[in-house]
Amino acid sequence: MATNHAWQRSAALGYCALCCFFLSVCAPAQPELPYEEKIVIRGLLDAGQLISDIQISRTIPALEEFSYEKIFIGDAKVTITVDGQIYPMELQPRTSSSPSVPYRSLYRAPNVRAVNGKTYQLEVRWKNLIAQAETFVPLPPQVDSVNALASIVRIPNGTTAALDTVFESTAFLRSRPNEVYRIGTTLHDAASGRLLSARGFGDASFFPSALSVALPSNTWRLTTATLQILTNQIQARVTIEAYDGAYYQYYQTRSRSGQIGLFSPGGPNIDWNVTGDGIGEFVGMTSIQRPATVRLK
Repeated sequence: MATNHAWQRSAALGYCALCCFFLSVCAPAQPELPYEEKIVIRGLLDAGQLISDIQISRTIPALEEFSYEKIFIGDAKVTITVDGQIYPMELQPRTSSSPSVPYRSLYRAPNVRAVNGKTYQLEVRWKNLIAQAETFVPLPPQVDSVNALASIVRIPNGTTAALDTVFESTAFLRSRPNEVYRIGTTLHDAASGRLLSARGFGDASFFPSALSVALPSNTWRLTTATLQILTNQIQARVTIEAYDGAYYQYYQTRSRSGQIGLFSPGGPNIDWNVTGDGIGEFVGMTSIQRPATVRLK
């Protein structure tokens, strides 16, 4: 009897082992995608502003779940060079104690500001990897004039027609060779100047040579504030942004994804300007604003 029970236990164990074997054979194998660890750089040098918020992180395998902790690099050796002067960069301290706010690996060059007309070289060393990038901070855009227009349009609203307001702005400027420009509109409180909203920032336009051009913004709607805008209770300012020409290739290739953020992830085969053992974008830019009275079109 004991022998029979022992045989039954052995048979059961053998059956379980056999099931496990077949399950392991039949289960679909996890695909093995190629992976190469690289440094990832995302940085914007805004003329007149302190050099900070340069994100330096790492790639992770494609099938691995993303988190800021996994891509965090806190011990990179980072320098930025301008006019032959080398400035060390440091990891920025955490600004929030809330666990819901991720701690990102952002670096800064203490007390160093981006300057119009200067070229900057960035170098990042981490583990045995070295990544470099270079960018030029453009001079302020040469703007002759700006305008902002509003059109009252009818929109379907069931059996009745409702009215809506469509806004757009234009900057008349003299472009410089190999620079990229974007136009938008910012709305400010007329009394305090406080920024209320940014609207209509359009596509980036690249100019290989000097031209006199009229660049429009995207159209935008803010029906709830139409009266305040048209009576100048809210001040409109046309914003003209100029970027290093290297930004255009990135902008064109990343736009396949349909995402509009300045450094949105985009799709495959993006034309980065980071070289060596890294990917990413390091861009110099500057902007100016011109007040505009919104007029009916």
